[in-house]
Amino acid sequence: MNRFFLFVAIAGLGLVVASCSKEKPGNMEADILTFSIREDGRTISVAAADNIINYYLSNHFEDTLMQVLTPEITISENATITPQPGTPMDFRQPVTFTVTSQDGQWHRTYTVNVLNTLLSNADFEQWKGSGSGNNFFETPTGWSSANAGVRMIHGIGYPNVQFPTYKTDDAFSGNHAVVMHTRQGGQSSIVPRLIAGNLFLGYLSNVTMQTLAEPLRLTKFGIPYTETTRIPDSLVGYLKYIPGLEYSDPDGNLCPDSTDRCSFYAVFFEGSEPLDGTNSQSSDRIIALAKYNNQMPISSTQYTRIALPFVYRKAVPQGVPLQYTIIASSSHRGDYFEGAADSQLFLDKVDIKLRNIDK
Repeated sequence: MNRFFLFVAIAGLGLVVASCSKEKPGNMEADILTFSIREDGRTISVAAADNIINYYLSNHFEDTLMQVLTPEITISENATITPQPGTPMDFRQPVTFTVTSQDGQWHRTYTVNVLNTLLSNADFEQWKGSGSGNNFFETPTGWSSANAGVRMIHGIGYPNVQFPTYKTDDAFSGNHAVVMHTRQGGQSSIVPRLIAGNLFLGYLSNVTMQTLAEPLRLTKFGIPYTETTRIPDSLVGYLKYIPGLEYSDPDGNLCPDSTDRCSFYAVFFEGSEPLDGTNSQSSDRIIALAKYNNQMPISSTQYTRIALPFVYRKAVPQGVPLQYTIIASSSHRGDYFEGAADSQLFLDKVDIKLRNIDK
């Protein structure tokens, strides 16, 4: 499986700092605390580090209804927000909200994506940009990657490190697909020698000096599973994989008998808390796991359809929150700083097939 690197933790710190106009004292709050869509009836809590809110609708809404959804938002005490919630808005595209503290000196902006299906933007046709110039990168809407970490790497003296996850027009269908590309990193204790491209459903949590000691816990995997009559049956995706030529260990030593492999899996689990880089395949909260085992060959020249059954470890519990995530990487041992530079995983048209809950 692919976990993520220390530079991702540093990136999270940069994102938190950059989200405000200046560092604010603890009593100068300008945060969104909860977000809901009146027509949907659910309320989600917003993590302190989040500047992107992905709200997954419980049911499919027709396009005409997506134009007139009413957001309900709670914010920090005595803060103000624009545009004003409580009135119908068009959520067919992301909507930006700005929260300003009581004295007007501190503000924070949020991008809200209201997502209309269980697995939104699984064909990777919609992308959002971040940054500018050499620090500009794109991420598929509704998904997360470690690209922000590379932006931080640029700022500490490695401007030539390329973003590992990006858009391509070499798609199985439609106009776009996503590429995860293992890049050459640096030689310092902060920047790993190899930076694997990755993509996942979840978010990056807040960063403190204490949490930097355990960077794998900063990657938070999971989004709400809102189906009530069906459960995951299989994970399907169209993949193309080109392994890099020279596999190396964490110390940079070449391993001529090793070949890089990709990672692609989905996890269905219980509880309101996310999983992280330490337990995404081992937690006792996991209900079912669908995982590519590298035994089915993937072409390097054309897309291969991969269908992975969910293997259930226990019955689906009743009356508790459920979540799921999908995680993919160009180097399956990237969490150990192993792999081959220029390994490339192309991914398109991901789907989670469902089946009725057994009565």
